Amino acid sequence: MSQYTIDQFSKITGLNKILIRTWENRYNFLTPKRSTTNIRTYDDYMLNKGIKYSILVENGHKISKLVNYKDEYLNELIEKTLINSNNSEQKEQIYISKFIESALLFDQEIFNKTYNSCINEMVIISFYKNILIKTMNKISILYLNNEITSANEHFISENIRIKIAQKLAKENEIEEKHNSWVLFLPENEFHDVSLLFTYLILKRNKRNVIYLGQNTTRESLLKIKNNKTNFLFFINRKTTAEFSEKLYYFLSNNLSKSKIFVINNQNFIPKNFKNITNINCIDNFIDLLKSSKI
Repeated sequence: MSQYTIDQFSKITGLNKILIRTWENRYNFLTPKRSTTNIRTYDDYMLNKGIKYSILVENGHKISKLVNYKDEYLNELIEKTLINSNNSEQKEQIYISKFIESALLFDQEIFNKTYNSCINEMVIISFYKNILIKTMNKISILYLNNEITSANEHFISENIRIKIAQKLAKENEIEEKHNSWVLFLPENEFHDVSLLFTYLILKRNKRNVIYLGQNTTRESLLKIKNNKTNFLFFINRKTTAEFSEKLYYFLSNNLSKSKIFVINNQNFIPKNFKNITNINCIDNFIDLLKSSKI
């Protein structure tokens, strides 16, 4: 079972540290373990409960009453909040918290129920932008800060991959009317949730897709280059400016007859490559598809 400092607990739940200490002293909010030097630590159960308290207090409930409720009733209150809330931002925060809860507890039932609720309430693009991206970003931050393990991260990402793959399997095949799209992640890139979702968008916009997926060597792309092929890739992980520059240079020169599109999540984005277009967000990509024949 993982152990969290009060700083980590605060970041994940969204409760500030002063409030946490006040609630502990005044309401027996939670009872963290203490080291010989009086350092608080919280376990997964406490973290899960803290997330629920945070959601409910944000939606008008009193912590003085919440601490007396059993877990089952806390869950009921959260479900009622989802049903009765007309505030889309509040709902989104609850869904994000529930996805994170599912990852922390490796709880398939919570994941499936949350996913199905989102799909029933939202169009797929809104779900991706407002829930999945924010969930994955938060999970990644928690992982990079050693606040969760790789197993937690894999649980949520692999479950999302499976759901997107199931949706892709239901999409009808189409006749070729546009240039094909080659989707790939460069060397040492393995997080392909966004790439899979891009695949789904392209299919729904009646485009042909060649999906290469994770960790694709740049040299292997040369076997499928032609002037009727567009290439799209993501750079998600932290890389050096030198790596990005060399990758852009290789692709621009060796795929000079193709259009290349990249979603680069790093601070450094190479410029001045004539056939490479940097895309800022998924909305820009959708607008691009609708406004052109690529």
